[in-house]
Amino acid sequence: MVRYRIRYQKVGAVRFASHRDLLRVFRRSLAAADVPVCYSQGFNPHPKLSFGPSLRTGWESLDEYMDVLLERHLDDLADRCNATLPEGLRIVECAPVDETVPKLSADIAAARYEVTVDGCNFEDGGPMTWRQFVGQPAEAGAQTDLPGRLEDSLRSQFGQRSDDGSPRLLEINITQQDGGLRIDYLSTMVQGKSLFAEMLEPYMGESLRMDVPLQVVRKELLVERQGSYHSPISKGVVQNQS
Repeated sequence: MVRYRIRYQKVGAVRFASHRDLLRVFRRSLAAADVPVCYSQGFNPHPKLSFGPSLRTGWESLDEYMDVLLERHLDDLADRCNATLPEGLRIVECAPVDETVPKLSADIAAARYEVTVDGCNFEDGGPMTWRQFVGQPAEAGAQTDLPGRLEDSLRSQFGQRSDDGSPRLLEINITQQDGGLRIDYLSTMVQGKSLFAEMLEPYMGESLRMDVPLQVVRKELLVERQGSYHSPISKGVVQNQS
């Protein structure tokens, strides 16, 4: 038996498929592609799959992961599966994994996001304003510094957390564009959860209600090795060279 780590993307209309839907899609894809998957024992056997942290329904991702246990090595695993997967769901990389490497659910330590907020008036009124972000109106002539002021505000709130088991903000970059806002940030991940709602919803309302139109892309999932972050499918990780 050999354990394979699969990196895949979830973009376009398929982003509205739930995590449970995704599990069913991959099971059917593996079966249709005649992949030699190992199955559990018992009256209702299931393919031996394990996923990384779930992605909120409606979000896109360029960097999702799953592990699958196969009966033997398979060089064309990605090509076989991609021929049977729906549009927008694509495997971009596969690699065999040492049996000593931790499971994805326990190993993922950080996530990078890109949040694009559209249709907001950042000066006066609208569902979200710059004043809500920074607390006080900017001084005359200081409007160009507003993204930096917001970065500083969020860093002070979420970047200096003690080790209390809560996710922490590691990096953030905010730019104003096309009447909207783009927030690129890196957050630690604790038990599958990273910063999002508690950091942004006080300023834009409940994201699930879409008080403010926004798009979210998870750009990276990362594991930690010796104080630095790495791709879960990088050679030093899957070969357990920590």
